[in-house]
Amino acid sequence: MLSGLAELIDKQLPQYQCGRCGQPDCAHYAQALAARQTTPDLCAPGGGALAKRLAAMSGVLLRAGATFDGENLQCARVVEEVCIGCARCLIVCPLDALIGAPKFLHAVLPTLCSGCGVCIPACPVDCIVLELAGREWTDGDAAVARSRYHARLRRLVEATPVKQRQTAEKKGAAAEKPTETPGETRKRAIAKALATARARRAGIRG
Repeated sequence: MLSGLAELIDKQLPQYQCGRCGQPDCAHYAQALAARQTTPDLCAPGGGALAKRLAAMSGVLLRAGATFDGENLQCARVVEEVCIGCARCLIVCPLDALIGAPKFLHAVLPTLCSGCGVCIPACPVDCIVLELAGREWTDGDAAVARSRYHARLRRLVEATPVKQRQTAEKKGAAAEKPTETPGETRKRAIAKALATARARRAGIRG
């Protein structure tokens, strides 16, 4: 649980949980900024206005020459003809904005999707695309996103012992400690998403 300055900063963040700030999620970015371990201008969805507010709150100066391009809200869409129902996108979506089941067609709930893009590299058949959402991301959206994200984290933590027990029963041995925590899994997925995005941008510029 966040407290003090970190909590105040977190409430200012758009709650995309996209990881483009270099942290696993918005809460970790808020903690790092409150501890003066990062700068207030790394939240791409928040843009320049948010960066200035965070600078004033944290007392940390903006980076010299920091620029903000601004961006329109995007929303993911599953290309139905290509989707194979692998469910990998469901696993990585930080806001549970994707619905479906293994071997069945998946779909995006547009009112919940922040367009973070984490689901794109998880798809083995490249059937997820980002399109303009045609609306703005509001404070209400951010509040819902924060609640859904932390509810998801709690669900993953609670499910871990069950998975351990099932694995132990199959192997006929004592349950083992998880080799990777949910936070580590998400951080790895974010790193992969960022690498893919950089590669695509480099290809476009080339």
